[in-house]
Amino acid sequence: MLAITLGACVGGVLAMGTWQVWTMVRPVARPLDEGQRRQLQRMLDDNPSKIFMFDAATSFRYKPNFHGYRVRPSHLGAKDHINYPHVTNALGLMGDEDVSADPRRAKVLLLGDSVAYGVWMDGKDSFTTRMQQIAGSSCQLLLGACEGWSTKQEIAFYDAYLRDIDWRELLIVFCLNDLVDFEWTWNTGAAEPQLTEEILSVGNGGTRTNQTFGGLKLAALKHRFAADSRTEPLSRQTNTALWAWEDDRWDHYLGQTLGPFVTRRDHPRVSIVMAPSQGQLRALALGADPTLVLHPQLRLNAFCEQQGVKCIDLVEAFAGTAGDQLDAMYLDDLHYSEQGHAAIAAYLWPHIQKLLER
Repeated sequence: MLAITLGACVGGVLAMGTWQVWTMVRPVARPLDEGQRRQLQRMLDDNPSKIFMFDAATSFRYKPNFHGYRVRPSHLGAKDHINYPHVTNALGLMGDEDVSADPRRAKVLLLGDSVAYGVWMDGKDSFTTRMQQIAGSSCQLLLGACEGWSTKQEIAFYDAYLRDIDWRELLIVFCLNDLVDFEWTWNTGAAEPQLTEEILSVGNGGTRTNQTFGGLKLAALKHRFAADSRTEPLSRQTNTALWAWEDDRWDHYLGQTLGPFVTRRDHPRVSIVMAPSQGQLRALALGADPTLVLHPQLRLNAFCEQQGVKCIDLVEAFAGTAGDQLDAMYLDDLHYSEQGHAAIAAYLWPHIQKLLER
């Protein structure tokens, strides 16, 4: 099912084909040579102020056994830059608590990116930490997340470092910008992660698009959303989030990333937690067609039903939240505030309880 008719303005471009054409021209992340790898390791691994380290499996990850700081910039509502503790355990999971050795204590792993990590806020306020406070000693919830990761990197992290642990449940937190293979990577000479050529080929990851095949598709999509006041909030989403309305992106993601993982038999039961953007919730509050606004959720739900995978839609966590109250739930279009994390924890924990009781 096509979610959007892009219009005659790009009809000639679309006639070239969809995903097949894109895959022929789509740049991919190139592996580092040995010299580049050593340079990155010197800049990151040996720098005590850097929370990231180079990693062959994921390109980058948070350093294990690390105590540092995460920052909320002033433009995100802080009066000034605020430093919050950033702490990881021996495996690079969030918090200083290591995996329990008690086989009677059920262990639940959540995998995610900056949304699940709780970027720009105190880790004690993240929905994983809040759920652990509710659960008490009945189970252990651990978070393997890193800002800038995609689902592909989350799976690689699990395979490289976590697959030998006796997890009772494994939950992948999916965000609209997770359809890319790599959104960020490390380049030689760069002290911070950089947007990949895959992202730069259609724009800067923000609101502008480039005059490429992929960029023209996104520009037409933005125009379609902006033309209707009810769907206008969707047009303000980042390019990587807008890709969630392109079915060829979903076909690639489900066929090459998520599908092969959930059908494997060498891991615990997998569930998907799908996080909505603020733009989606605002469009719903304005009365936009739910089948259009929630096209990403419908695609993922259909896949999960086909595979027998539990899909937990966090749109319901914000049911009843008025449009003028959504600002308090988000720090930007994708990342939740402390209030947003509290709402997610209250909604998600009963679902995890049911999973553990199955």
